[in-house]
Amino acid sequence: MEIAGIAPDMVARVERETSELLADLIRIDTSNPPGNETAVATYLDRYFRRLGLHGEIVGEPAGRRSFVVTLPGTRPGPRLALMAHEDVVPADGEQWRQPPFAGVVQDGYVWGRGAVDVKNLLAAFCVAVRRLAEEGRDFAGEVVFVAEADEEDGAIGGARWLVTQRPDLVRCDYLLNEGGGEFTVLPGGERLYELHVGEKGTAQFRVVVRGDSGHASVPLRHGNAVVGAADVVRALHDYRPKVSLDTVPPEYVELLVADPALRARLLDGGEAADALAERDRHAHDLLAPLYGLTFSPTILASSGEAVNVFPESAVVTVDCRMPVGWDQDRVEAEIETALAGVEARWSIEWIGTIEGNASPADTPLRSAIAAVATRLVPSARVVALHSAGFTDANWFRAAFPEMAAYNFAPYLVDDIQATSPRFHNVDERIAVRDLAFQSVFAYELVRELLH
Repeated sequence: MEIAGIAPDMVARVERETSELLADLIRIDTSNPPGNETAVATYLDRYFRRLGLHGEIVGEPAGRRSFVVTLPGTRPGPRLALMAHEDVVPADGEQWRQPPFAGVVQDGYVWGRGAVDVKNLLAAFCVAVRRLAEEGRDFAGEVVFVAEADEEDGAIGGARWLVTQRPDLVRCDYLLNEGGGEFTVLPGGERLYELHVGEKGTAQFRVVVRGDSGHASVPLRHGNAVVGAADVVRALHDYRPKVSLDTVPPEYVELLVADPALRARLLDGGEAADALAERDRHAHDLLAPLYGLTFSPTILASSGEAVNVFPESAVVTVDCRMPVGWDQDRVEAEIETALAGVEARWSIEWIGTIEGNASPADTPLRSAIAAVATRLVPSARVVALHSAGFTDANWFRAAFPEMAAYNFAPYLVDDIQATSPRFHNVDERIAVRDLAFQSVFAYELVRELLH
């Protein structure tokens, strides 16, 4: 598919540059843990120094540093940050068609860990900033390129360190970050693009079930911690908390759901999500995470090691996503309601809670994103919503509440059903044309927003 209004020779040039750069970045193994992001920061520093731009390698500890460089325009104006993270999740190459850290470019794709999460944006933003620099910086304000460490784990430094220790480097009026930008082709041919203007919070916890220990040769009809843990899993799985429509754009529901009666039910409380799953699993998977609190049991373990002994305890680990505005106390009340019918003795241990946040949906940044998207893809329709995932935009919104931070990394070739399974999975890859499109989009966004 062509990028409307962009000369084919320019697209070919951007494809070549971004794919070569992404391949190099993939070859720098920044699996987190342990991270080793400073190696990417050093590479990017050299890249920009060749353009005459001098950034800073910052952060702690020494091997886990970020990179920031600022490109000033020719006249005063706002500050736009383009941000992507340097680290990736680990990869076991045994099941991959291409080695995960070889940076292979083949069959129109760049293959490797980080190809879509999210070294692709590092490459795309680098090339966009290079073009802006070489063409005379004819824009107002400043463009700040931020390559942050430790996004995947978030325990060492990265974005949290930057906004607290070096706000002078990263404070901005607008932030464009990873996430969003996936599209669904609607029956009429329109492309529905997701613009993430906010993110749910995370509330991760363990439910510890206590039981009676003893020899397993004597059946334990009551007090078996493993059975109690199974009851906890089932109760959390089956629980349907009261839904929230605050972060579900009616436009999104209307565009995704064809059946008028089902659409009306989804707009009147959302209780029809299970019915939607039976008719349209794809639409369900897009809508259901937006409707409110979610409980996802992910790990089940016990204190026992011997197969013939009832363990004293079993533990259910749960990933919970909570809407913007919720806190740990409100989630705990929902847990207690969900487990009210479980007879086992249980207690909650909190792993960690990060409250969600959002930027206003009606800003010059949103208008610019929509304008550029429809110019480059005439069939595009951009809808603002909240993400069920977590990104480092959360730290920026919390530190600089006056700014607008959005997640939007648009695709052109592969739709959301093709791209979503590649995140944190084997055979991670991105189409060369999609990679170029993300770079062209960032370049055009600067020209649109900072005119």
